[in-house]
Amino acid sequence: MHDRSRSKLLRAVLLPLLAATGCDGCPSSRPYTPYTLGSAAPSGAPSSPGGALPDEVGAADAGAADGDDAGAADAAAPARFTAVPSVPAPDGGKRWPLEGGAAVAAPTGRTFETGLLLDVDGDGARDLVAWTRSPDGLRGELLFAPAARPGAPRTLAALPGDLAAQGCAPRVGLSQIGPAMLALDFDPHCGAHLPARAARWIAVIRLPGAASGAGALPELALELRLRTPPPDEALSAALEVADRDADGRDDLVVSIGLAGALRPFPAPAAGSPEPRVPLVFLDRPAGLSRDAAQPGEALRGLVASALRDARGKATAPAAAAAAHRLRRLHAALCADAAGAGASAGRDAARAGEALVWVGPSPVRCDEPGLAASIDHAEAVAAATRGAPLAAIAALDRGDAEARSREGGKLLAKLAPQVTAAAVYRSIAAPQPSRPGSLGPLAFEANGDLLIRTAQGVVRVDHATLGESAADVPPWPAAVLAGPAELVGVERRCDAPTLLALFRSSPDAVGAMEVPLPLLRDQGPRARGGAASPERCAGTERVPFSPLAASARGFDIALGAALVSIDLRSAAPTSAALSFPLATPAPRGAARSPDGKTLAVPAAGGLLVATAGGAARLWVGDTALGSACVPANGGARVACVGGAAAVIYEAR
Repeated sequence: MHDRSRSKLLRAVLLPLLAATGCDGCPSSRPYTPYTLGSAAPSGAPSSPGGALPDEVGAADAGAADGDDAGAADAAAPARFTAVPSVPAPDGGKRWPLEGGAAVAAPTGRTFETGLLLDVDGDGARDLVAWTRSPDGLRGELLFAPAARPGAPRTLAALPGDLAAQGCAPRVGLSQIGPAMLALDFDPHCGAHLPARAARWIAVIRLPGAASGAGALPELALELRLRTPPPDEALSAALEVADRDADGRDDLVVSIGLAGALRPFPAPAAGSPEPRVPLVFLDRPAGLSRDAAQPGEALRGLVASALRDARGKATAPAAAAAAHRLRRLHAALCADAAGAGASAGRDAARAGEALVWVGPSPVRCDEPGLAASIDHAEAVAAATRGAPLAAIAALDRGDAEARSREGGKLLAKLAPQVTAAAVYRSIAAPQPSRPGSLGPLAFEANGDLLIRTAQGVVRVDHATLGESAADVPPWPAAVLAGPAELVGVERRCDAPTLLALFRSSPDAVGAMEVPLPLLRDQGPRARGGAASPERCAGTERVPFSPLAASARGFDIALGAALVSIDLRSAAPTSAALSFPLATPAPRGAARSPDGKTLAVPAAGGLLVATAGGAARLWVGDTALGSACVPANGGARVACVGGAAAVIYEAR
C-alpha cells in the first residue's frame, strides 16, 4: 500500500478510538494507537495489518479522505505506533522457526497457536513470544523464547485455572500495543447456556527497555478480567500506551465502555455516545501502579455533563437516558458503587457483581457520592421534562443518608412535607389482604369511604363520619387483567432487574416473569428490610401498589416509580408509565375514584400527587398504615391501621 494511502487509512481508523479513551489533555501523551480487545481476530484467523479485522479496514478505507489537504495533514501528524498483531503458528504449532535456522519446540502436551517475533532483549535478533495451548484450548501459557537460547523458553503468564470453562470455544489474540508492551487477550467465548460469569482474561506484558541492560527479561505487568455482562449489554475495553505523567515512560490506559441496554430499558438512540472511562496504570520502576484519580475523575465529568444536559428542555430526554447508562457503567466497573453507607459486607456483595477485576480484586472507584449524583441528574432531567413523579422516584432510590444535598433540596421542592393527622378510626374491621392486592378501602366520588369487611361493605359518611352497611358488592382482592392475575414482584440475585410475576389463568401452574424497567437495587423494600442489604438474600418480595388492570395488562407503582405491564404480545413487556394514568381506577387501588390522585409510599412518607396539582409528602401517622387510598383531590387519605380504617388529613 502506498505510504500516503496507508496514512490516511490509519487516521480514519485510529482517531475515533483515541477520542473514546477519555484522555483529552493528558500531559505529553504520545499518539499510540489504542488496542481494542473486541477487534482481535479469532484464533487461527488471518491477521490484518494494523490489528484491524478485514471488514474494519474496508470500512475505514471507504471513509478515508482524499486530496492534497489530507496529504498535508499526514505530513504534519506525529508518527503513531500501530498495534502489531500476532500471526498463526506455522507447521501445525509443533515448532516455530527463528531466523538463522533455529526453532523453538512447543512444550510437551502443548501446541503453539499464535505468536510474535520481535527483539525483546536488545541483542539484535528476533525472539519469540507465543501462546501455547492444550488440545482442548482451555489451558495455556504465554512463552518467551530468546533467539540466543531457543531451547530454554520461559513462561510469562499462565491462564488461571478457574477460567478453563468446559464447553467454551476460546479465542486468543496477542498484540504489541506499544514499544515496550504486549497484550494477550483470552476470550472464552461461551454460549448463553454456559455460566454468565465466564471471564475474559487480559495479560499485559512489559518488555525491558534500552536502559534495562543486556539480559533483561519481559515480565507480566498486569492482569485484567472482564466478566460477561447480562444479555443485551456489551462490555468493551481498549488499551492505549501513553505517557500520562510526562516522565518519559509509557503508561497504560484501559478505557472501559458498556454498550446496549437491559431488557426492558429502551435501547440507546442512534448516534448517542457510549460512556467510557479510563483505568490508568503508571509505569514505575517497580511495575505498573494504578492512578488513584481514575476512573473517579472521568465518572464525575460524565455526571456533570449529564446534569448540564438535564437542565435543558431539548437535551433533558437524552440526559435521562445517559444517566441510566452511566449508572450501569458505574455498577459494572466499581465494586463500591453501593454508595456512601456501604459496609465491608456490602462491598463484598458488590464485588461479586462487578464486571472488571484487576488481578485478584475488583476495582474500587472511591466515589461514595457518585450514585446519588447520578440519581440527582436523572431527577433534574425528569423535572425539566415535567415528570415530577419520575424525578421523585429517581431521588428515592437511595436512603436519606446517601441522598445528596442537592437531591434533598430538589425532593423538598417537588414534594413539600406536610404532617398528617388522623381524623377518624373506624369501628368496622377491614378484611385482611396480602400485600400487592387490591386493598379493602376505597373512596367514592362524594368523599364517603367504603370498607370491605369479612361480612360485607361498610360506608363511612364523609361529613358525619357515621358508619352504616352499604349496598355495594365487595370488590375482589386479586389484581386481574382478563384471566391473568398479578401475583407479586420479586428481587432475585440472578436477575439484573426487578421481576413481575403473573399467572396466565387461575388454574395455571407456576408463574410467568416480566422484567421491569427498574434495576434490582431500585424499588422499595419490604417493611423492616434494609435499604441496601449486606448481601443478596436470594429471593425477596418487593412491595408495590396496584393502580389499574385492564385487558391490556397491569399498572403498578413501586414507590414513586410507575410501571405498565403489557400482556398483549406473546412475550409480555413493561415500560415506565407517565402520570396521570388513562386507565380507570378500580376499587382498592392506590388512586382516587376519578383516577387523578394517587397515594403511594415513597421517600420515607406517603406521596400524595394530583394531576395538575403539586405533589406532597405526608409524614406522621400515615407511615404506620398500609393499603392507603386517596379521595378525589387528595384532601383525605385512608389507610389500614391495625384492625381499623384510619382517615387522615394534612395539617
